[in-house]
Amino acid sequence: MKIPMDAVGDLLLQAGRDIIMPRFRRLRAEDIAEKTSHRDLVTIADEEAEAFLTPQLEAMLPGSRTVGEEAVGRDPALLDLLGQPGLHWLIDPIDGTASFAIGCALFGSMVALVQDGDAIASWLLDPPTGRLYMARQGEGAWLREPDGTVQRLTMPRPPSLAHLSGVANYGISDRTLAMRMAYRIDQTAGVLNMRCSGQEYPAMALGQIHWAIYGRGIPWDHAPGTLLISEAGGVARRLNGQLYRACDPPGGSPLLVACGEEQWNWLKTGLFDP
Repeated sequence: MKIPMDAVGDLLLQAGRDIIMPRFRRLRAEDIAEKTSHRDLVTIADEEAEAFLTPQLEAMLPGSRTVGEEAVGRDPALLDLLGQPGLHWLIDPIDGTASFAIGCALFGSMVALVQDGDAIASWLLDPPTGRLYMARQGEGAWLREPDGTVQRLTMPRPPSLAHLSGVANYGISDRTLAMRMAYRIDQTAGVLNMRCSGQEYPAMALGQIHWAIYGRGIPWDHAPGTLLISEAGGVARRLNGQLYRACDPPGGSPLLVACGEEQWNWLKTGLFDP
């Protein structure tokens, strides 16, 4: 099957340029709404970008269907499509909406193509800069700069746990695990939290950070990025040892992403194991 990698990337760039960025730092109060809580926001830009992308992505691969974050918010049953045979597009029109809504540039847009439950291609865009990250299963990962320059992505692998910096997400529901991580985190080089997986996965792929842990494996948040990391030489596996799949239900064992197999094992034994 021929996947239109560049065409999808161009479409995502168009959504960023024509829909998302014109709304950035120009939102009115009525353009922002809460979904499930004050921490879970949606803006008019999320809705418009998803509405723009959905029909055009489906037209690129006739017979494919779309699972978008905002559409699932209206109809949660759509999430079940990912476990069914066939091709499905995953859309996160704006990841990091809370940052976008307050005018902070830590947000991104992501798309993944899922076949029979697994991501086989992905696109991650940084709308403010126009930098586009892409991956295809078995073919690698690369960064396309706004000037068209393409860089193959291979994650560096620091030599010890003490050299690893990453994203420590203390929102893990297992509070014992979170406290264990907090107590041991000084064994690493340092931590941060961008509150945006659409920024964190590209930072890992570039070697700016080396790992991240997430308590909730929501597919539009993680299917695009885990494929990017895997194709750049990293590992995306749950702490129980299972590989991450796009069709996994949200929740379950925390997802630990790292720049390599050895580094993943250092993090698991050094920070998370009893």
